[in-house]
Amino acid sequence: MEDSSKEPPVLQHYVAERDTVLIRTFGTCDVNINKLRLGMLVEALEDLKESVLRVRVTDTVGGCKTWCGTEWRCHKYDLIPVSQKVWQYLLAVQSPQERIRLVNDVTLYEQIQNISVNDLVWYHSGPANKRIKELAFVRYIGPVQQLGPGHYFGLELLKKPESLQTSLLAKEYFTSTHWSAAAIFAPVNNILPHKETNSVAGIDKTLFLKNNTGTDYVNDKKKSVLDSTPAVLLEQFTLFDDNKNNNQESVNILKDCHQAGKSDLENDVNNYKAIDHMLFKCGNGEKNETKKFNRIENKGDLMIGSNVKVLLDSDIHYGIIRWIGTPPGTSPGKLIAAVELDKGHPLGTDGTYKDIRYFHCRPFRAIFTDIEHCSQYENLDERSALINNDKFGNMESSVIAGIVRPISVKGDLESICGKYRGIQGHHNSCYLDATLFSMFTFTSVFDNLLFRPPNEKDCPQYEEVQRVLREEIVNPLRKNMFVRADRVMKLRTLLEKLSSVSGLTSEEKDPEEFLTSLVAQILNAEPFLKLSSGQDAYHYQLFVEKDDHLNLPTVQQLLEQSFLTSNIRLKEVPSCLIIQMPRFGKSFKMYQKIQPTLLLDVTDIIEDSPRQCTVCGKLAEFECKKCYGQCGVGLESIAFCLQCLEKVHRHERRTNHEPKKLNVPMEFTILQEHCPVPRLYLELSAVVCIETSHYVSFVKCGPGSEAPWCFFDSMADRKGEQNGYNIPEMVPCPDFPYWLSEEGGNYLTELTDDRHLPEHAKRLLCDAYMCMYQSPDVMMYK
Repeated sequence: MEDSSKEPPVLQHYVAERDTVLIRTFGTCDVNINKLRLGMLVEALEDLKESVLRVRVTDTVGGCKTWCGTEWRCHKYDLIPVSQKVWQYLLAVQSPQERIRLVNDVTLYEQIQNISVNDLVWYHSGPANKRIKELAFVRYIGPVQQLGPGHYFGLELLKKPESLQTSLLAKEYFTSTHWSAAAIFAPVNNILPHKETNSVAGIDKTLFLKNNTGTDYVNDKKKSVLDSTPAVLLEQFTLFDDNKNNNQESVNILKDCHQAGKSDLENDVNNYKAIDHMLFKCGNGEKNETKKFNRIENKGDLMIGSNVKVLLDSDIHYGIIRWIGTPPGTSPGKLIAAVELDKGHPLGTDGTYKDIRYFHCRPFRAIFTDIEHCSQYENLDERSALINNDKFGNMESSVIAGIVRPISVKGDLESICGKYRGIQGHHNSCYLDATLFSMFTFTSVFDNLLFRPPNEKDCPQYEEVQRVLREEIVNPLRKNMFVRADRVMKLRTLLEKLSSVSGLTSEEKDPEEFLTSLVAQILNAEPFLKLSSGQDAYHYQLFVEKDDHLNLPTVQQLLEQSFLTSNIRLKEVPSCLIIQMPRFGKSFKMYQKIQPTLLLDVTDIIEDSPRQCTVCGKLAEFECKKCYGQCGVGLESIAFCLQCLEKVHRHERRTNHEPKKLNVPMEFTILQEHCPVPRLYLELSAVVCIETSHYVSFVKCGPGSEAPWCFFDSMADRKGEQNGYNIPEMVPCPDFPYWLSEEGGNYLTELTDDRHLPEHAKRLLCDAYMCMYQSPDVMMYK
């Protein structure tokens, strides 16, 4: 019989490349959602659909008890796959940054995997700026219980240091032949492979190796190498600049050895390494081809170190060329310039291009572009002004003309989430940031606002407002996932000047005030809703009487109750329906929690739309408002066919009801025996929430029921104090559909204390202010 307690097999080992969200799928702990942090290690137990993994976390970074006996759901985009051997090595590395550095260095990663017992390696320790490398032989690879989890390297140093804390452990783990007092254990980040090199430029260079059983060294070539190095060559060596190698260190080694004639083994090896590097850079043999990996000296007037301006997304950006060359996969002869920008750009990197690192810089600062797109500049004052304009941070926010389609995400939401994503908040702009983000990022339902041509009824500034909204906010948001606050302030200033709503540039406002200002008064858009009362509207405010027996009302219930109470209908199915919850800002909430409805049934609130009999399901011909809730739920419960109407109203409690005949379309009356009565639905696209005067939003990231959801906050973080700036952030919300499902509703109904809700669930259910719905079918014709 199979042992049920046996752990599931591991499919693949990973290290987290960045912070990412995890959803608990198995085991018990105090949270359902947790954060996997950069550098943490996981084991994949199952490959789920759409690049999602079921993982087990090995937390050697945070020491959190949450991971014990639990399994989690995670997107593999944020994970770097590693071999089991390297994964064991990484367990012993305490620094998460060091773990990422090791696995991202492709060459080093491959070399580390090939290190075996008795290999010669470099051992280095101490602070990064004072590290000294020492040669050592690998005498043991594996776990060291006394040092903690992971696999360590047991080293026999060629030169014994003054003191070693771990040398006594060597007796337990080394073979008796190799144990010595010069023994040490080190994690993989303190190890560098030693690469043997053949003769260069006619100089015979021999590495002094120790055999496995003795202590004799071959050293009869060292003197000829030192004596044959001309002093002028040592001086020329200092002229070369290579960021990847510390040339000055090698020069100092050469000069010291040339003057003092040191002869111990460590100096011999260092001497040969330095001379080999010098010949590698200065010689005229085949080794000169290294230049194509480091740089090409210049291209016309442009060279490494040139101050240049680059055209990106119709905006000029300034920076310095750090590398010129032809990266792998690029057309032969085409030169690419790596430019370190003065200010960040959403498409920038930290110096990598197609997973290969060419130089180091801050995130979002490196742009790799055709060198023909770069040009030197002369106006230093212009660049200086741009560099010093840090009021809103260093991220670029381009002006993008034309048409940019909404973003559609399928399974890889994490790739567009994180800090500096969305619209940057500034001076109480959250009401506008959350609303604009909800309206335009992932849907085109409001795009007619961006492209309607002006007419004689529009104000003179109509086209300017439309252009700012389209080219400085919506298009950059969709293309680069970032809009800087000064771009939004330009729109706010125009709205303040042109509309009847005051205080839009500085005061706290509500989303409906912004919609009135922008959509109704300035853009003069056609109202989204046409009511049977003859009125038009851009959003619908729910007016209901509180039902004390309703613990967790849904938007579906409240909408139908509101339409029944108001005795109105919609004249047609709207392309979008913005519903304002029964609350007044932050001061009053009718219900403590409201559950937004994912798929809103509007069949019974559309005037003259075919409806079903609540009893038999056939085409309804009458409605009776006094029967509300007696023969079913919602507005569906008041619709009857003739036969069921007569039968239901025979009851003595309903003899005084006054049914009303419905206006059924003639064509549907004819076809009712052959066509089932259709139901009309709207999809939830966004929920704008408010808590203590601050607006945020939950937004659906694409069309269809499978599209993921994200949480957006334009002021999630802040850099600096009074003179600082806000940092917007997008966060994936994989549990969003659960909280709006029947199962989630049942859980919420039984929950007595809202403080036990996860943070995002609490904000969604307790702080919902406005729900945005859309009809994909009607959108096609608008």
